[in-house]
Amino acid sequence: MKKRNAVIIFALFVFAATLAFKEAATSNVALFWIIKNKVEKSPTSKVWKNAKKGELIYGGDYVRTLPKSFALIKFNDSSTLRLGPESEVQVNGLDNPSNMYVNNGDVGFSMAKRKDKPFEFTTPTSVASIRGTQGILVVGLNNSDFLTIVEGLVRFVNNFSHDSVNVGAGETGVSSSNGSISIHKSTQADLERLAQLNDQFGRKHELKIQYRDSNGQMREIIINTQQ
Repeated sequence: MKKRNAVIIFALFVFAATLAFKEAATSNVALFWIIKNKVEKSPTSKVWKNAKKGELIYGGDYVRTLPKSFALIKFNDSSTLRLGPESEVQVNGLDNPSNMYVNNGDVGFSMAKRKDKPFEFTTPTSVASIRGTQGILVVGLNNSDFLTIVEGLVRFVNNFSHDSVNVGAGETGVSSSNGSISIHKSTQADLERLAQLNDQFGRKHELKIQYRDSNGQMREIIINTQQ
């Protein structure tokens, strides 16, 4: 099923990029797979517009979720990001995403394995380098970042002290604005935060993509998939 989904995602990126190439000089790196309530996107973080399911995300785009809103973002390598309410991020990269700046909020992630340069989450306080991992990053909670890992290993660095820890499966790293960084066995509260975020997105999903054909008529493709 994962292989089938990867093929579908790649085909969607090729199709959507073909439709949009005249409108954008930068490369698309992701798309909105699921949106619940109000989610917005902006190329500058100044002028925000409502995001839609199936809409492309380009390198440098900002994304934010409003209160009681959620977004599931898919990369073209099948990596998945889940944004909780009142989260704001910037997706960076060309063709493939290389970095996500997380200003605040909850970001659940399931990242495909990378042999070369790792994917990085950067926040005002920390950097998390990921090569293929599942977990959640909570940014700005009580002036600290909380990184909970359920699979894989992540190097977690504090931007102020430059101290670092390796956070593995079943562990939570805590990086604070005072320069401290520590690690502990994940608590029930740590794991429930990830579970509650994941529960917002069902397994089955219908994705609709609208486009204009060569005759100028609006068309719609409907694809039934699983996450």
